[in-house]
Amino acid sequence: MNPDIIKPHTPNIQLTEFLTASIQATKEIITLLDSKDNTLFIKHTQGVGGDISIGADLECQRIFIKHLSHLADIDSEENGMISSPKPTDSLIILDPLDGSDNFLSRIPYYGASVALCDKQGNCKEAVVINFCTKTLIARSNDILFTLDLNNPKPMPLIHTKNPKCGIFEKAYSNPSIANLLFAHHLKFRSLGASALSISMAYEVSFMLFVGKIRHYDSKAGLFLAQGLHINHNEDFLLISKDKQIFDTITQLLTQSKD
Repeated sequence: MNPDIIKPHTPNIQLTEFLTASIQATKEIITLLDSKDNTLFIKHTQGVGGDISIGADLECQRIFIKHLSHLADIDSEENGMISSPKPTDSLIILDPLDGSDNFLSRIPYYGASVALCDKQGNCKEAVVINFCTKTLIARSNDILFTLDLNNPKPMPLIHTKNPKCGIFEKAYSNPSIANLLFAHHLKFRSLGASALSISMAYEVSFMLFVGKIRHYDSKAGLFLAQGLHINHNEDFLLISKDKQIFDTITQLLTQSKD
């Protein structure tokens, strides 16, 4: 066995109604997106989250609503608040297609972010899905796990001990910070799907988003990242499992503001 691989104890993982419904929606969405139907690439109006919605955004939202609306009201990046057909004390924060530009550009890094919360916004369960790899990362009943849709048995998350690089979303609009990271030998990639990248925080050396991140992109991911080092404020979101890297980048970000 590779000594750099950490394999945690395997608990008995039971899928809840929320996770089962999310997986059912995911399977339907993957089939749809894989079809590359022309209507998926048509631009529509601006969504509540601020971006221009495309057909794929709206179709992913429709499918998630179909599978999840009986469980909770839904706050979606595309249409905002969508009421459940029955009384509920829960709210789902949904980004139905994280990485729409990647999808438009045929770059295989896009997915969805789904967080089940109470009406005060406290997260109870969450899942971030990668539509391209057909995998998901979820936290439920205080257990963090991953699931491969081709082999749907939940497994505890396995991650590398010494990753070689981090993720810096929005690096293209923050060249001075990118240069600081480079000068301190902190390698990174900018992948273009913030929710997916937050869910990767256990895998990489750090995840950095500079700017104000939307709750549609961050709600589920931050719930998954519990136990890691997190600095979340109006200016940036930084997550790392490595305290030294976390402190170094925090200091660099502070210096960049001076």
